Amino acid sequence: MITKFLDIEIILSPESYERMNELDKNDFSELFNKVVEFKKKKDEFLLLDSHFLDIFLGNNLKYILETYGNFDFLAYYTSGDFLKLENNTKFDTNDYEVNNIENNNLGASKKENVKTEMVIYDRDFDSELEVLTVPINENLLKLQEERKKRIFEIKRLKEGINTRIKYIAKDIEPQIHIYDEYDVTGKSTCEGSLDDFVKYFKDRFNTIKKIIESKLQKKAYPLNQLSRRKKETGVFIAGIVSDINSTKNGHKIVEIEDENTTFRVLLMKDKIDKGDVPNDILLDEVIAFEGTLNDKGDVMFVDKAFRPDITPKNPPKSSEEKLFTAFLSDVHIGSHEFMAKTFGKFIKFLNGDVSSGLEEKIVSRLKYISIAGDLVDGVGIYPGQEYDLYDVDIISQYKEFAAYLEQIPEHIKIIVSPGNHDALRPAEPQPAFDESITDLFPKENINFIGNPGLVNIHGLDLLLYHGRSFDDVIGQISSAQYTDPPSIMRELLKRRHLCPTYGGRCPIAPEHIDYLAIHKEPDIFHTGHIHINGYGNYRGVTMVNSGTFQEQTDFQKKMGIRPTPGIVPILDLSKTKDHVIEWNNGKIVVVNQY
Repeated sequence: MITKFLDIEIILSPESYERMNELDKNDFSELFNKVVEFKKKKDEFLLLDSHFLDIFLGNNLKYILETYGNFDFLAYYTSGDFLKLENNTKFDTNDYEVNNIENNNLGASKKENVKTEMVIYDRDFDSELEVLTVPINENLLKLQEERKKRIFEIKRLKEGINTRIKYIAKDIEPQIHIYDEYDVTGKSTCEGSLDDFVKYFKDRFNTIKKIIESKLQKKAYPLNQLSRRKKETGVFIAGIVSDINSTKNGHKIVEIEDENTTFRVLLMKDKIDKGDVPNDILLDEVIAFEGTLNDKGDVMFVDKAFRPDITPKNPPKSSEEKLFTAFLSDVHIGSHEFMAKTFGKFIKFLNGDVSSGLEEKIVSRLKYISIAGDLVDGVGIYPGQEYDLYDVDIISQYKEFAAYLEQIPEHIKIIVSPGNHDALRPAEPQPAFDESITDLFPKENINFIGNPGLVNIHGLDLLLYHGRSFDDVIGQISSAQYTDPPSIMRELLKRRHLCPTYGGRCPIAPEHIDYLAIHKEPDIFHTGHIHINGYGNYRGVTMVNSGTFQEQTDFQKKMGIRPTPGIVPILDLSKTKDHVIEWNNGKIVVVNQY
């Protein structure tokens, strides 16, 4: 085995050598073939240590080439020039030998190398061949030790906590159903072709049109046949908005299209001012109109507009059992601004570190945690991000987050959906994490779903969506504000779509099924992304936008965004209409928001 790797200029660390000895023939052959193909593209020195062995074993060749094709392995093992260490920087790991440095030009530091002897063995003869001296950077060794220390501290969070609490939720069976039909995980077929986009928008149109038709109990008339209904009143049509213009008199001309043609409708200013027809129509949303056709049958004067909207529920649906759900998002582990102490305090709270009867009551009945994306800060999300990170290894960031979740009592069931900072495609819908990430987490109490994802917990339908499209909605609808998250969430519910407009800051993958459509009306709508807590109720749907565990970043300061870090909303599933409880940086606060 050693000779085979030496023939392609690869040296094995002792740990890697021992681990490969345990592989069966097929696994070893697959590993070796990956390494050979990688070397064809990356012809330079490579020491295959335990960290990079994990990379090759746990990922496909395409991912490895894309991620490490331009990686400077020589600098990784021998140089101190590539890592800028701030005095207060902290790093953690579990069992990785060295850190995966994504950027080789983070700043200059003095080269301080130590030498270690590496003994190379031949598997076939079980004898020592030679002793190589490999320089190891002291900064990397420090990085390794700091990571281990961090993980060690996380695993000590439960120590010394009084466990006298009787966990009532522990004796109640969890009720979780994942609606796989509305989740893209394992079903992505798009390649970004024109045909993909045509199929995507056709599905969007037909899906939402059917919702409108079902609510109104009538069929939309085909746009290409409207010439037959000249001068008629009460004509009902539906389409996807392709253009919006205003006249000098303040009227709006909206162009819609269906699968066959386009058609123009006119919204008169007086009707807009009275609120009879909307003034907030967005490009690409699906909407229906009723009105009168002109003499030529090529324009409709709109009397009414119809959106798919949410069917009012009064009172809002609730669970029969008194159980609590906590809502998290935007933890951003890996960022210098990550609030490790506060997040650790919340983990202790879940383990019974309480100071009042109310806190004990909540903890004893807390059954679910919903996490709506951005578990970690990620790597390469924006230019220069490496300077904002205490750990530039994406896997190590997830290992740290997994270590926190391991400390949560097993009877609390956790639902995890990704966000735009997570290690997945940025385009929505996003699938659930693959095994290279999920294998890092405890298996007993975590359910991974896509973004968006719909689950039923104890009889209530919970829709999780990270909220990337919020940035686009705010720029188009004046009433939607960052400081009032429900004002944005309402607009998505009205349109029954999580990313109504194509081509904005939220990239859309043109799947043949529109997984961003809100096919099924939720009872609870959970979002994140903007780092500001907000709660509300829209037509019986409880809206929860969780905040963050990341302090205000430099970018947020420039944009004037004031996050609300360290606040976890907690909902009593048996009283969804009443109020939201906040775990606010260690204190319980009851918020009467509705």
